[in-house]
Amino acid sequence: MSGRIKIAVFSCLWMFACSGEQPTPDSFLNYDHPYFQGVNHTILLDLDKAIERGDFGQMHSVIMIRNNNIIFEKYYNGYKRSDLHSIGEGTQSIVSALLGIAMTEDSSIRLDTPLYRMFPDYAQLFENVPQKDKINVAHLLTNTSGFWWQELGEPANGEKNDAFLMTKSNDWISYVLSTPMIREPGHEFNFNSGNAILMAPILQMFTGRELEQFAREKLFEPLDIQWKWDKMPGAYVNTAWGLSMRPVDFAKIGYLYLKRGKWNEKQIFDRYWSKVSTRVKTGASAYYNYSFFWWRFAFYADVNKYVASNDTFFAWGNGGQFLFVIPHLNMVVVLTAGNYNNEDKKAFELLRDYVFAAVAFNSQ
Repeated sequence: MSGRIKIAVFSCLWMFACSGEQPTPDSFLNYDHPYFQGVNHTILLDLDKAIERGDFGQMHSVIMIRNNNIIFEKYYNGYKRSDLHSIGEGTQSIVSALLGIAMTEDSSIRLDTPLYRMFPDYAQLFENVPQKDKINVAHLLTNTSGFWWQELGEPANGEKNDAFLMTKSNDWISYVLSTPMIREPGHEFNFNSGNAILMAPILQMFTGRELEQFAREKLFEPLDIQWKWDKMPGAYVNTAWGLSMRPVDFAKIGYLYLKRGKWNEKQIFDRYWSKVSTRVKTGASAYYNYSFFWWRFAFYADVNKYVASNDTFFAWGNGGQFLFVIPHLNMVVVLTAGNYNNEDKKAFELLRDYVFAAVAFNSQ
């Protein structure tokens, strides 16, 4: 056995040591030692110790992919590789991918389609409300719809949190569409899970198919993803936070984007969509930018301290469910956790001080 293979096997065994689970080959990617992919394995060992100490709260999994190899995969606090894990609002990034697939298959789909044309059963909710008839699909994707909506910064089950209040209604779509306007569409970012909820009927209208069936045939089965998708009241799946999947399957979504929509020689969605859907569309804060249901770091965000290019885009689910894609490092990182009550931002420290610090500036 060559030295490289010995180190790689040792690395795999070490990654699973504390969980008691041994890696098993699958059709996704091979394992390799971080050293051979330009990553400082000593820093990753330090990261593992820090997670075990609880420095990053209640971590459940960490997966790192570099140069088409899994270089780190470990599960914590009783979680196993086979467990489905809620990805929370990371669901919305999957919805963005599904829209890209739909647009790849049907070039007539337009993001400037006005909302009122797509919800004829709710026509009365658009009447006599200035600017509401101006909302289009792109405004939903960028969270610039202009609805008066409180969610970020509010307690998850708080009486001022519109996402929570929406779940108390019998018709989530009606709750969102009946919300008053506070700004002209397209002018101000305001995170609103209701925007994502509206994408369920919109995608079914675009594709002419039940959304979970479309997702199964076009994305989940081709990528061999195991999933569970909760439903909202009525017939639609919860496109705001309803998906659960194995962390390794969440990583597959990131790898698909890293490869610009290509999976095993098949183009799942157009290469153009992988760029346009993750390109900065609006500023969310001094630290974050936003695209089509994908987050970006702002230029001066300190998480970029150790990287040569600010090209990271990521899915972000409440409680610390993250999928980071870093194109210039040819890297994907998945984190899952139980860090609620705003503790999920510990993930950015983990990314900055361990993952990015372990990769050399000149890595390709």
